[in-house]
Amino acid sequence: MTTRSALAITFLAAAGALATLPALAGQAAASAGPAAAAPVPTAFVTSLDANTVTPISTATNKAGKAIGVGINPDDVAVTPNGKTAYVTNSGASTVSAISTATRKVVKTIKVGKNPTFVAITPDGETAYVSAGDNTVTPISTASNTAGPAVKVPGGPGYIAVTPDGKTAYVADVIAGEVTPITVATNKPGKPVKVGKAPGFIAITPDGKTAYVADSNLRSNQVTPIHVATSTAAPPVKVGLHPTAIAITPDGKTAYVTCFNANTEQGSVYPITVAGNEPGKKIPVGGAPSHLAITPDGKTVFVTSGAGITPISVATSKAAAPIAAGAGPWAIVITADGKTAYVTDDGTGMQPGDTVTPVHIATRTAGQAIKTGLSPVDIALAP
Repeated sequence: MTTRSALAITFLAAAGALATLPALAGQAAASAGPAAAAPVPTAFVTSLDANTVTPISTATNKAGKAIGVGINPDDVAVTPNGKTAYVTNSGASTVSAISTATRKVVKTIKVGKNPTFVAITPDGETAYVSAGDNTVTPISTASNTAGPAVKVPGGPGYIAVTPDGKTAYVADVIAGEVTPITVATNKPGKPVKVGKAPGFIAITPDGKTAYVADSNLRSNQVTPIHVATSTAAPPVKVGLHPTAIAITPDGKTAYVTCFNANTEQGSVYPITVAGNEPGKKIPVGGAPSHLAITPDGKTVFVTSGAGITPISVATSKAAAPIAAGAGPWAIVITADGKTAYVTDDGTGMQPGDTVTPVHIATRTAGQAIKTGLSPVDIALAP
């Protein structure tokens, strides 16, 4: 089984794109007569060991025909208009552009060696891809062509773009820095020192602060970056080995999963954004990896070896975990807040091959949906 070298969650980008759908549908209905049914999202799942992407209808929870892509497809992101899914083929030097309408690869794009992460600007015009040869490649989504690679010293990893679309922040897991790239010019700015091995980056909805998890096994810190000045604030102390971050829709609280790999006793820490103060740890067990927050901001769902643990935002209390496969991994939540989809990456010895839908209101798991081996990432597209 192939395992990922870093963690990625595409829920924030996917949810951000989908959250505008009800409003847009309402505007169309007002001007065009009787209201039409809102688009039903499709989930696109990358299977690292099958070299495929599986589309799943969220209306029926049925998998469509697997889409063949490159070697070891890893991260996936969908354009805000829902037309194209971009998949990094981490075992090659390519990105697959998939038409969500035809469910076919429309272009295989040459990028840097061993690409891992992809992020798309809010206007949908550019997809940024980080790769193992110290490059970040901008891709024009209009033409599916790669622009000149941006050199980033060290080892570029996770990418996050500010809500105003002006800056892409790239985590450098080797140099311990985050490099800001100006989207208008594709020029890198001065790197920001943030820890030993920066991994996941999450940006507040108002675009003022970027939180960076130091994914070093022995680290216990998250570094806030002031976006206006691209300067780091004092790090926030959390649990051992922080891996992923999600921020509530109101921008008040950032939740951090702490893997605690040495003890297998994982936890989640809330950070109050206003003062960058950590709250009391929330034990969830089972080495938590990913998390997603419901659109109403009431519940955080955390994936770990223990299952899928719901945490109440109001009380910071964890409920009993929901069983969903042997190794729950990536998670997304539909824009209507009704269903979470969770990939089963399996265990260290046995890869998984399913995605489980979880009914949020009842906190019950539905029937697992078959995908290719090692489903590691998932994104939603209308």
